[in-house]
This record gives sequence, structure tokens and C-alpha cells, in this order.
Amino acid sequence: MKRTKKYNLLAILIIVVPLILYYIYNFKTEVQFHPDVHFYYVIISSIIALIVGIAAYFEHKRSKTEKIFYISIGFIGVSIFYTFHALVTPGMYFQIFTFPDQLSNINIFVLLGDLSRLWLAVMLFIPDHLFVDNQKIKKYYNGYFLIILFVLMSGLVYLALLNPSILPAFKNADLTDTYIAILTKVVTLLFLGIIALRYYYSYRAKPNLSILAFIVGICLVMETATIFMISKPWSSTWWLSHNTFLLSYIVIGFGVLYSYFGKEKYEFFDVIGQINKNTKLLEEKNNKLNTMANYDSLTGLPNRRNFINATEKHIEVAKEENSEFALMFIDLDHFKNINDKYGHLIGDEFLIICSKKISSTIKSSDVAARIGGDEFVVLLKDIDLEQIEDIANRILEKLTESLIINGNKCVAGASIGISIYPRDGSTVDELISKSDDAMYNVKNSGRNNYKFSK
Repeated sequence: MKRTKKYNLLAILIIVVPLILYYIYNFKTEVQFHPDVHFYYVIISSIIALIVGIAAYFEHKRSKTEKIFYISIGFIGVSIFYTFHALVTPGMYFQIFTFPDQLSNINIFVLLGDLSRLWLAVMLFIPDHLFVDNQKIKKYYNGYFLIILFVLMSGLVYLALLNPSILPAFKNADLTDTYIAILTKVVTLLFLGIIALRYYYSYRAKPNLSILAFIVGICLVMETATIFMISKPWSSTWWLSHNTFLLSYIVIGFGVLYSYFGKEKYEFFDVIGQINKNTKLLEEKNNKLNTMANYDSLTGLPNRRNFINATEKHIEVAKEENSEFALMFIDLDHFKNINDKYGHLIGDEFLIICSKKISSTIKSSDVAARIGGDEFVVLLKDIDLEQIEDIANRILEKLTESLIINGNKCVAGASIGISIYPRDGSTVDELISKSDDAMYNVKNSGRNNYKFSK
């Protein structure tokens, strides 16, 4: 615990000290124009970024952590953009690239610096487990890919510098940022802010020195982008922001190396992702429980409880509208013979097919439910006597068809009792009871028919 507090205090100091220095140096407004110093400083920074990128790759090989591979790509990109940033430093005694005027030179110079931070922000922003289950993509997480990427990015930047007119303007004539330059820095800060919060939540849930190093490094990059946004080239604060940028990837590099050599490995705990995952699991369990509580597990039709609730609600509607509706009680004929002769598996399949036949006969607004072994009930809304008889005849026609299930011929039929609201009852229990009585009258009269309640 004491060690963790010391680490936290050191982290705060590393983040806060550059801000204090900014306010101190902000009063030194004189321009310090040292292009050659800038060139060598940035080249050294690029070499350090490349070393961090390579170190991150070796840590990825050891730990197989996806995020570390993206970080290696991020720092390799920084080394490329920053190297070309050094090569186009305005006012150097030698120039590899030529520009029409000094403003164009400064424009490209600033653009490459901003791109280096945006590239790093994007790579840090990529989720830790983007392709965790995709082995086809993960097989390319190797050194060959990094070399190809290094050559390709270097070539593209080189070609762009040979044709600077294709690049957007990042500086106005008074050396203030253009809107696109400001947008680039704002997007960079947005990405960095989100990932800094993710790492902060991870560290709070599971303290880890490597994660703390990443938090500090990301905060330093955010400071760098902010100071660059509000300072002009060659000012004292502009020089300070170079130091914070270099310090940022030294700190992140420390986190990578600490994970590689130390006992405490890089371990990101995605708190927000875990909350979303648990919420999704809870929703799935609730849906499953709702299905178990309200639907028949075999046929998928609503169960007795669900049917009663639906009918009670429709009774309230019928009362308000002064309308009628019908309730059917369907009992399969000779179903026991199928179970006894062919077994319960065939019997279950027969019930599933019968439930589909019943459901396909009624309207989507009506409700069909299974309330017992071979017993079904149907709520027929907004329907007249002629339509009820038509539906009953069609259900009988479908249920009396012979079926071949696994080579076994199954023939049943159905007895249907029908009650009408409000003539035969004003409650669900009364309507079911009356339709049940009517169904038994059909059974006693020879089966495979329908009757209305008397």
C-alpha cells in the first residue's frame, strides 16, 4: 500500500511539473531560434521512440497482449513522422527537401509533429482485445509486418514531402494554427482523454505499475498537444512541449520494459467493458428467465400464465369497446396412442408440429398457448361467428392430417370447445371453464369436431 502511494505521488509530480514549468516559461516570450539544436534533439527523440516501439514488440512476443503490439506500431509511426519532422526543420544549414517559401516549410514542419501525436493517440485508443479471437489476423502480428509498415509509411511521407502542395495547411501567416490543425489536436486530445480514463479505471480496480506508467505517459502527450496548440514555433513554451513529448514515451517505454523484466506484468482491466459485459449477461439471463416463466419450453408458445395475462388485458379492452371475442380450448384426439406406440420423442415432435399449425391458422394479433400435455387454448380477437367457425374448421383440417415423423405415421385429430365473451363469462377462468366443457361435449359426441358453449 505504501509503495502504491509513492508511485501515485511520483506519477502526479511527473504530470504536474511540466505544467508548472509551462507557467514559468510562459513569461519568457522571446524567440529562441535554434534549428540545428532542434534537428539533433528530435532525431534523438525519434531514435528513442523507435527503441520503445521495438521493446514493445518484444514484450508483445512474450505476453501475446494485443494492445502492446498496437503500441509498438504507434511508436514506430512516431519515429517516422518525427524523423521527417526533424529533416524539414526550417533554417537548418542543410535542406533535403525544398519548399516554395518559409511558411510552407513551417506548415509541413508542424503538420508532421501533429501527425506523430495523432498516430500515437489512435494506436493507444485501439481496444485491447480487438482481434482476440481472430487468429487469421493475429498471425500477422510479427516483426515482418512492422518492417513492411515502417518502409511503407516512410515511403508515403517521403512522397508527400516531394509534393507538399497535396498536404493541408497547418499554419496561418501569423504562425497560428489553422482550423484543420486545431481539429487534429482536438481529436488527438479526445482519443487520449478517453484512453487515459480507461487506464485510470483499470488502475483503480487493479493497481499495476505498467498501467500507471501508461496513464502518466498519456497525460504528458495531452499536455504536449495542448501546449503546442497555444504556443508559436521557437518560443520558450514551444521548446518545453518537445521535452514533455519525449518524456511521455520514455515513461510509456518504462512501463513496457517494467512489464517485460519485472514480476508485475502489463494487465489492463477493462472496467467499462466489464460493466457492459455484465449488463449484457444480466439482460440475457433476464430474457431467459422471462422466456421460462412465460413460454412453453417445448413448443415456444405462450404458457398458461402468459395466456391468462394476455386475455385479462383484452377483457379490459373489450369492456371499454363493448366488443366480443372468442376463446378456443383445443385437445388433441388419440395423442396418447402416439406416445405409447412411438415414444415421447416422437410425441414431442408431433406436439411441436401441431402448435405451428395452430399458430399459422390465426392472425398475428391473436394468441395461441399450450396449457397442458396436449391441450391448447386460443384467444381470437375482433372476430364474428362465421370467422370463428372458419378458423375452427381450418384448425381441424390441419390437425387431422397424417404426419410422417422419423418414418412413423402419426394421425390424431382434435376436439375444440369455444366460449364467447361476454355471453359465456366475464373472467378468464369462466371462459376457459365453459370452453373446456364444450370440448368435452365434442369428445363425448365422437371427437374431431367443434362446439360452442351452451
